[in-house]
Amino acid sequence: MGQDAGVPKSFGPSPEVVLEALRRRSGLSIDDEGRFCVDGERISHARTLEVLWGSLARRPDGLYEVHVGRESAVVEVPFAPYAVRGLVPGPVGLDVLLSDGSREPLRPETLRVGRDGVLRCTVRGEEPARFTRDAQVALGLRLEEDREAPGGYRLLLGGRAWPVGAE
Repeated sequence: MGQDAGVPKSFGPSPEVVLEALRRRSGLSIDDEGRFCVDGERISHARTLEVLWGSLARRPDGLYEVHVGRESAVVEVPFAPYAVRGLVPGPVGLDVLLSDGSREPLRPETLRVGRDGVLRCTVRGEEPARFTRDAQVALGLRLEEDREAPGGYRLLLGGRAWPVGAE
């Protein structure tokens, strides 16, 4: 007998691989309106949402995950992790109201229109955000057609014309 006698051989994936597979099957997702869901059902409990939004982070591999205590779970994000739900006047231009309940200045240089016709921008540093219908209508009232802009529109804001980009 060899020196491995009495030690069972390990078959199958490692514990780390198994845990990652379970994390990926959490059932958590963020829909196109920026709402957290579990198995397709909208989560409405305020404290739960506070914990989920407060811990949402992008992993080095590009996936999003949340942490609750020592546990973590991958969140399916088919569109964008954040949604712009509204616009309000800010100290310098317009502020966007985000799905996580936060508010920040609109960065007009990041405004773009997707192939699906939905407006998007960049928030929270470098995170993509998708405009909800209400927010798109609100911003649409401030847009003008511009054949030279990549997205076909420009935003007049703060005495400047900002071309809307295209994805």
